[in-house]
Parts: sequence; C-alpha cells; structure tokens
Amino acid sequence: MFYISKITPLFFILAFINLFLSLYLKAKTGNFIYYGQIAVFGFILNTIIGAFYQVIPNSQQQRLSLEWIEKIVFIIGVLYSVYIALGNFNIAYFFIASQVLIFSFHILSVVKNLKPLTVKYLTASIVFMILSSIFLFLSLKTDNLSIQVALHTFTVGAMINAILGVQTAWIPMIYMQTLGKTKTGQIVINSLFYIHQIVVVGIILSFFIRDYKFIASFALFELIVILLFLKFVFYDSIKPQIKLHGIPYVIKFFITGHIFLVIGLILAHIVGVSGRFILIPYHIYFMVYGFGLFTIIGGMLHLTPRIIFSMKQNKKGIPLSRKKFENLYKIILISYVAFIILDIAGYLVFGVIVFSLVLLFAFLSSLIDFLKLYKT
Repeated sequence: MFYISKITPLFFILAFINLFLSLYLKAKTGNFIYYGQIAVFGFILNTIIGAFYQVIPNSQQQRLSLEWIEKIVFIIGVLYSVYIALGNFNIAYFFIASQVLIFSFHILSVVKNLKPLTVKYLTASIVFMILSSIFLFLSLKTDNLSIQVALHTFTVGAMINAILGVQTAWIPMIYMQTLGKTKTGQIVINSLFYIHQIVVVGIILSFFIRDYKFIASFALFELIVILLFLKFVFYDSIKPQIKLHGIPYVIKFFITGHIFLVIGLILAHIVGVSGRFILIPYHIYFMVYGFGLFTIIGGMLHLTPRIIFSMKQNKKGIPLSRKKFENLYKIILISYVAFIILDIAGYLVFGVIVFSLVLLFAFLSSLIDFLKLYKT
C-alpha cells in the first residue's frame, strides 16, 4: 500500500463497541430510533471513517497531511459514543456533526482525481455523510426535520455509496477481472452511479414531505440498481474464476449483505405502500444488522490484514486461516437468523444475547489473529 493509516484499526474497534451498545439498547428499550441511530452513527459511521482514512489516500496515491487530525476525529467519535449512551442527544449530535465535518475536510484534501468510479462513489458518500450529520443536529432544533431524514440520508446516501464504491474496486481485484467487460457492461456500471444518486435525493425529499408512497417507489428503483450491480460487478467478476478460486469468505460476507439489502428494500416498499410501520424494526434488521454488518465484516477482513502487512513492510507472517473464517461466517449467519426468529417469537432478549456473544467471539478471535499477524 502507498499509504498506511494506523488509526483505521482503532476506528474499527470503536465501531464494534457501538454495535454492542446498540444491541444492548435494542434489548433494553426496544426504541428503534434510539438503538438504530447508534448502530448507524456509531457503528457504521466509524467504520466508514476508518476505512476511508486508508482507502481514499491510496486511491489517489497521496499521503495524508496533518495526520494528528485523525486522532481528533477519533476522540470526537469516542465522545459521541459516551454522550449517546448517556442519552444526552444535544451534545452527542454536536459531536457527530463536528466529527463528520472535520473528517470530511481532512480527507477531501487528498482527492485530486475524481474520474475513477470508486472515487466518485466515495466522494458522494462523504457529501451525504455531511448532509446527514447536519440534518441530525438540526432535528433537535426544528419539528420540520425528523431524525428519519438524517438516518436515511446516511444509510442510503453515505453507507450504500461507500459500500458500492469499495466493491467496484475490490471484487474485480480479488478475481483478477476487468470491471465492465463489454461496452454495455461499462455503460450500465457507470450509469448505476448516477441513477443511485437520483434515488438517494428522491428518498431524502420523500422523507422531507413525508410521502411514503414516494419512498415506496424509490425503494423499488434502488432495488433495481442493486440487482444490476450484483449482476455486472459480482456475477461478471465471479463467474469466469469460480472453478479456480471458488467464493472466498470475504465475498460470501459481501453477497450475504446484499441479499439482506434486497430484503430490506422490499420491506421499505411494503411499509411505504401499506403503512405497516410495525415492520420498521425488521427493516432496520436487514439494512443495518444485515447489509451493513455483513459487508462491514467482509470489508474489515479484507482490509485489515493488508494494513498489517504494509506496517510490517511486506514481511511474511502467519496467513489467516481460510477455514476458520469460513466457519465464522457460517456461525455469524446462523446466529443472525436465530436473532430474527427469536425476536419474532417474543424472545428478543435471548436473541440479542446469542447474537452478541457470537459477534463478540468473532470479534475477539479475529483481533487475536490480527495481533499474531502483526507480531510475527
């Protein structure tokens, strides 16, 4: 790697602390606005910031100046976690806005070339990240701006743009394939970026005017975008090499995440059309704890070993066990399904305990492997 961000692993650890906090509050309060925003602005936001500090400078072949700002951004993230856990939303939202604005100006200082598709996605992610943090802060100041606007600006705008962006680079690279092998494929892949941004703006405006029929329509458009993305990015990259390479555990996490995204978008459409708001917690299940969590785990397992190898100046260490992480994938998936089933059956607390313990085991087990990789 051209540039190594030593702060990235700390952001990943902070992200998982917020994930466990959101699961605890889900079991304790059942308030999806409360635990949902911690999962979004605590878990997913810190993951994206940590990943971007590594990915964006390398995409530009630029070193990040004023690296001490990374530490300030991280400390602000810790302060948000503390104050949101205490229920002090005024201060917590101020810290979120501060963290995002400082991070955005810092990381955008290295962006010189906007032509690559991945960079376009990541830059769009930052733009919507800024908007979502401002909307979140203003949601306490005015009744005309609901927290749902902030949450969906982040999830559909920042989160999905970030994930699609890195996957346009990583999936073809893992399978040693060219992105968009045909002229039609190239046109579709490039068009999906612009269509997705239109959908994001449409969803945000729909929440502003509180028209759920529009939300339902845009959810369908987003579903089409994701299905086309899976075909032209995933399928076209995997198919030629599947007999030789199979499907690595990182790709399994990514694909599983997208399956949950499809389910989450279908639920969003159903809620918008029927007004069955009782389904919203399950929409969060699939969008955040499904799509967000599984793709993030896959991304961390792909990125972290490469950061460590770069820190070690490419000296060889003990390779990660593919079999072990294949088994972890299966265990996490089973516990996630059990989590949903137990909630539906009325045993939410037990489901949270099972899912949290499995995630904690996977987190600590991976952390130990990464430390061994670093020390050898």
